[in-house]
Amino acid sequence: MTIFAYLGDFQLGQSGVMTGPISDSQTWDNHVHEHKVLRGKPVIQTGGEELDKRTISFFFDESFCDPQGEFTRLKAARSAGSVMPFISGFGGYDGKQYFIRSISSEVQKTTEGGRIVRLETSIELVEVAGASLSIGGLGGAVASAARAIINPLIRRS
Repeated sequence: MTIFAYLGDFQLGQSGVMTGPISDSQTWDNHVHEHKVLRGKPVIQTGGEELDKRTISFFFDESFCDPQGEFTRLKAARSAGSVMPFISGFGGYDGKQYFIRSISSEVQKTTEGGRIVRLETSIELVEVAGASLSIGGLGGAVASAARAIINPLIRRS
C-alpha cells in the first residue's frame, strides 16, 4: 500500500491514520509592489517570493483510528508550533519544512451517545524558510535579533 505523504510523524495515506487526502492544494506566490504613476497603469516591481502554502483535507474514521485522539494530537502539533518536513509517499523530499497555521474540522458522524465516529479535517500548512529558525521560542528571539541587526530602525526592547 502506498502512503500519500508524511508530515512529520503524521501519515497521510491508506496505511496510516489519515486517509489519502480528499483535496490537496498548493500555492506559490511572488510578492509584487505596484507603483502608481500619474498617467497610465501602475508599474510593477517584484519583491521576491512569498512562503509556500499547502492545504490538505482528509478524514479520521474509527475504522482505522481513534478520531478524537488523532485530532487532539494534530491540534497539539499546531499549538506547539511544530516544524515538520513534508515528504511524499514516493520518497520525494524537497527540503521544505512546514508548520500548521490552521486546522478546521467538521464532525461527519457520531454514535447515539455522541462519540465521534468520523471527523473531516482540513489543515493549512505554511513553509518555514530557513530550517534553523523555529516558530516561537529561542528561534523567534534569534529571528528578532537578526531583524534588529539588519534594520537599525527597529526599536530594541
